[in-house]
Amino acid sequence: MTATEKLAEERDELKNARIERILLSAFSLFSHNGIDAIAMTDIAKNAEIGVASLYRYFETKDEIAIRTAMWAWESQKKLIVPILDSQDFNKLNGFNQLDQILRLFFKLYQTEPDFFRFIYFFDAYVVCQQIPAERLLPYQEIILSVQKIIAGAIHKGIEDGSIASRYRDSEEELYFSIMHTIFSTSQKLSLSGKMLKMDETNDGVSQLQLLGNILLEGLKK
Repeated sequence: MTATEKLAEERDELKNARIERILLSAFSLFSHNGIDAIAMTDIAKNAEIGVASLYRYFETKDEIAIRTAMWAWESQKKLIVPILDSQDFNKLNGFNQLDQILRLFFKLYQTEPDFFRFIYFFDAYVVCQQIPAERLLPYQEIILSVQKIIAGAIHKGIEDGSIASRYRDSEEELYFSIMHTIFSTSQKLSLSGKMLKMDETNDGVSQLQLLGNILLEGLKK
């Protein structure tokens, strides 16, 4: 490696480290305050960089919001995909694979509540800003890679008989019904699980586990 190539590599590493710091800062601010309430100057200050430097990497708040959403999903994928790609997981029947997937989401709710809050705020921001679906295609691709694993478990369960065959013609609808229910409940609990006095006696994890059991029971023959 020449001195010029080494210098270029060091610059790339510095740039990537700075972008990572910006996205982490944006995620922290967005997940706790919502996206609308945060200005580019807030992100720059939290990331300890100049505003001009921030704009060199991200020209608009829309852009940084989308990139932060992609970063958030990729971060969670790094935690769960190795488990779902293991030999032990692949040996399970489809029903038990889906059961394990839901358990991972429950654990995610416990350890990464900011993720669920951020996705809620991001969805609302996209709708309010009327961001075109075309701009969200890279973000969608990340979600589709997770959907593929979950949908695969559903399909396997129907084929191996561990999930009722009555769902054979509605596998995609089944996927969205299960995941939207689990995800929306996780978001609700992460956002306002203890907002009211009556909520203090209700444990979020127990609620999710009960919901998961109800959904799984409906999949049996």
